Amino acid sequence: MASSVNQDRGDDRVSVLTFTLEGDRYCVRAASVDSVLGVGDDRSVATADDPWNAGTVSVAGDRIRVVDLPRAFSSSVRTINRIETPKLLVFRLTDADDAYVGWLVDDVDVTRTVRTSDLEPTPTGARIAHVKGRLEIDGDEVLWLDERAIHG
Repeated sequence: MASSVNQDRGDDRVSVLTFTLEGDRYCVRAASVDSVLGVGDDRSVATADDPWNAGTVSVAGDRIRVVDLPRAFSSSVRTINRIETPKLLVFRLTDADDAYVGWLVDDVDVTRTVRTSDLEPTPTGARIAHVKGRLEIDGDEVLWLDERAIHG
């Protein structure tokens, strides 16, 4: 996989794709995302026993293992406010079963170019294990997720 850092300029710029989960903003390296798909019916995912492995979908002959990120990141006692038209971020790498991994998210924004030197550490915690750090983008705090840690 090609590095998303701009090697020609000798700086620490990288493109990230921002998205939201229940009003919070997150991002991942844009180069790690293959596509963004609309989800018409997420009921089977929403009722899966394990939000980290909430089922699979097939798209154009490819299997995609779904991670229900809103449920995976929330407390088991908290009610998830589902939106009508969630999105599925599909990543380039496949898992051990050759299935792509997709994250169910609320909404996807556009790519942004950020400096990795602007990445600030986050406090430790159970949910934070998948977070590389935090950035400020357009005046909002954005948590940068480590897709490799989430995919396992």
